[in-house]
Amino acid sequence: MAQGDPLQPGPGSAFRIGVDTGGTFTDLILLDDASCVVATHKRLSTPDDPGRAVLEGIDALIAATSCRGQLPGAGVVHGSTVATNALLEGKGDRAALLTTAGFEDVLYLARQDRPHLYDLVPTKEPPPIPRERTLGVAERINYAGQVLEPLNADEVSRVVDRLASFDITAVTICLLHSYAQPTHERALAEAIQAALPGVHLTVSSELLPEMREYERSATCAVNAVVGPTMSRYVGRLDTQLGRGRLRIMGTGGGTLPPVVVGQRPVETILSGPAGGVMGAWAMAASAGLGGPGAGVIGFDMGGTSTDVSLIEDGPRRTTESVIVGLPIRLPMIDIHTVGAGGGSIAWVDEGGALRVGPQSAGAAPGPACYGRQEGERLVTVTDAHAVLGHIRDGRRLGDQLSVDRGAAVASVGSIAQRLGMTHHAAAEGILRVADAAMARAVQRVSVQQGYDARQLTLLAFGGAGGLHACRLAEALGMDRVLIPVNGGLLSALGMLSAPARFAFSQAVLTTLPHQVSGYEDPLTSPAVSDAIDQLVYRGRAALKDDGVAADDQLLVVQLDLRFAGQSYEITVRAEADGGPIEAFVNEHQRLYGYAPVGRPIELVAVRVVATGPVPVLSLQRPARGLARQATEHEVWDRGELSVWPFLERDALQSGGQTAGPMVIEEYAATTVVPRGWDVEVLADGQLMLTR
Repeated sequence: MAQGDPLQPGPGSAFRIGVDTGGTFTDLILLDDASCVVATHKRLSTPDDPGRAVLEGIDALIAATSCRGQLPGAGVVHGSTVATNALLEGKGDRAALLTTAGFEDVLYLARQDRPHLYDLVPTKEPPPIPRERTLGVAERINYAGQVLEPLNADEVSRVVDRLASFDITAVTICLLHSYAQPTHERALAEAIQAALPGVHLTVSSELLPEMREYERSATCAVNAVVGPTMSRYVGRLDTQLGRGRLRIMGTGGGTLPPVVVGQRPVETILSGPAGGVMGAWAMAASAGLGGPGAGVIGFDMGGTSTDVSLIEDGPRRTTESVIVGLPIRLPMIDIHTVGAGGGSIAWVDEGGALRVGPQSAGAAPGPACYGRQEGERLVTVTDAHAVLGHIRDGRRLGDQLSVDRGAAVASVGSIAQRLGMTHHAAAEGILRVADAAMARAVQRVSVQQGYDARQLTLLAFGGAGGLHACRLAEALGMDRVLIPVNGGLLSALGMLSAPARFAFSQAVLTTLPHQVSGYEDPLTSPAVSDAIDQLVYRGRAALKDDGVAADDQLLVVQLDLRFAGQSYEITVRAEADGGPIEAFVNEHQRLYGYAPVGRPIELVAVRVVATGPVPVLSLQRPARGLARQATEHEVWDRGELSVWPFLERDALQSGGQTAGPMVIEEYAATTVVPRGWDVEVLADGQLMLTR
């Protein structure tokens, strides 16, 4: 941040700033007290210090707006990739794992599944905490919470002494069946806090009091290895911005205060993409979509990856996500990510096949057309678009870059030479390979979840989303594409539409036998009602500590149900229409095509989601002066060069309809509209593309 002009907390201001840190760009957006967009900014990320781009971007926002004097109290919601990158790059902190004696190999044994069925020599990534820093603790509790082997003081002292001999900054405690009886974990936690006060501590009975020792251990291990790094990052950024102003986007679709993120950083693993989904939900609702029978596929294509999600009555959520081969058991928005973004690197494998990703040129050096490569000759998806003319030579990207088509042609030419084809054909091939990967991702969240993609609308955003939207829709048989307002910055905007959100769970294993009159209502069980009461109390306390008034608190109770003999659950609302049992049976039928008749149903866990009020967004865009007249440029289309009109988005009139082909440019995104597609400007400014 610029010296001499710090943003200090101040009363009375309702200005809000959304910040999304991506692998290539950091996006920022400023809303006023009426939730209207005042200013936007896009700049290259700074992977060596992500906070630098955040602070410099906020400086740029301040300089670009006339309401400078009213900004000191502006709140900042930040989507961070710090925890994700630490995990992906293996640069997390050194941590130790405490588990019940005899279960020290839990992270190595995992589930013994084969993610790639035909891989004859399968390999696995090493777990985040190695075996030499995994300690077995002499104690044992059974699934019912009964103590079979007590934890004595001598064993606690031994374990603490061993931990003190390690060079570690984090410890996670994950004992067998601690979800049913947490006393042993609490005793160890108290002793560690007293002996090693500077160590980041993760306790499974607090973070994830649920069954399945591997999933629980893996989730807690991830929390431990990213904990110190994330704590330092949010603590430093919170101080630099002025305490009380910073919130972090969580993967569940809500925002969290820095103190909670420091304790539970695993809840930010998909922070940025979650903001995009929340923004897509708001845009879908504004366009009259997103309800039953009018679902949308959120298609967020950024610089390093593409994130897809299904939105119907709201974002779909899951507790079975896998990040870098590790299960993350906490509730989060169901997002499928593939390594195909604008900066994804195209390469030719040993068999001579053209490949794209998952490696990315990132912010440094970035695509060749950014003019920042020094002899590396990395070919990216963005370069392919520049070669084909979808991004015109000299086009400004954000506030720091302009496109050099000549550099893109030179880089793509290196692959074209290897493949024995023209640079246009090679560029088209790169896009087709990227499209195939993204099409599989869309099918993962639609067809494989029981939805027909052809009945849905593709909602495309992110800096590169509009470049591929129509191509991808055609490949999937979809006929409608929605391009939102500020689509290139939608993740940052979506973070400002997210409420405070806390999620709590508790394992409660109860069997509901099938009677002649049906199943017993699980909510009548004393054990279930007691668990719900405790979780509701925790939810209200968390919201109160976060400054949410009692009248603004919303708490939703959910149940994890399964048929007896199954090893997977379905989460339903306890207050669903027709009751939780009917909701479970209907969802099982939709997902799997059948529902066993007469089989007992098991309740596995109880959940409570506590949220604050949902901020309202306006789709007003910042004024950027008069739109320039349409220009014409050559585009390689269907095997030949043709001339397409290029026009600014602000030149399109509300209510009007225009036929493609054309390229629509705006501050942070570009939309390619091929032949056979029409563009309609909706009343709220969004673009509906129809085939």
